[in-house]
Amino acid sequence: QMLGSLAHEMKTPMTSIMGYADSLLHVNLREEQRARALSHIHEECGRLGRLGSKLMSLLGMYDNDSIQMEEVALQEVFDRVVRAEEAHLREKGVTLRQSCEMGVRRMDRDLFESLLINLIDNGIKASREGGVIELSASGEQITVQDHGCGIPEQEIARVTEAFYMVDKARSRREGGSGLGLALCERIAWLHEAKLRIESVVGEGTTVRIVFYKTFTS
Repeated sequence: QMLGSLAHEMKTPMTSIMGYADSLLHVNLREEQRARALSHIHEECGRLGRLGSKLMSLLGMYDNDSIQMEEVALQEVFDRVVRAEEAHLREKGVTLRQSCEMGVRRMDRDLFESLLINLIDNGIKASREGGVIELSASGEQITVQDHGCGIPEQEIARVTEAFYMVDKARSRREGGSGLGLALCERIAWLHEAKLRIESVVGEGTTVRIVFYKTFTS
């Protein structure tokens, strides 16, 4: 499970790094665009370097102090997640819209970004070209909603099990391992939240991260 988790979590940063590197190599960018691409590559490489020890701690395999809970402005997290997903969204022809009415929360920034990226990745995979995904936050919950293929009702209760895949053929074709939502649930638990999943086949899926209590700094 640890190896699968590491491989799963490396995919999105590596895709983002490769996309920006490809632009630097093959596209005539303005100087500010080059600086932005290099900054993003540096940022994602740093996150990759930190994720290994954080996941080991999260999965109870190693007792370390790599998980750092701090007060973070959620809008900053949203902005970083949107940047990380730009290449994947562009490749699949899907639009991501965001709305954040939540202020500061206490979190491990790297792990919480991974939670949101996993949910958005699932939405992208489920969406058709031209589809829209909404990332929003208000009150005590964060919502990721797609309008894609949806999940059969009898499968919803099992999608957070490690290695469980609803559409095994599609998941393997797209490099999935079935670990995404299992990790999401674990990360949500760490942040005193739980996942609520609602889905209708042919209409889409809504995943809510619901916090147990109001945060006060």
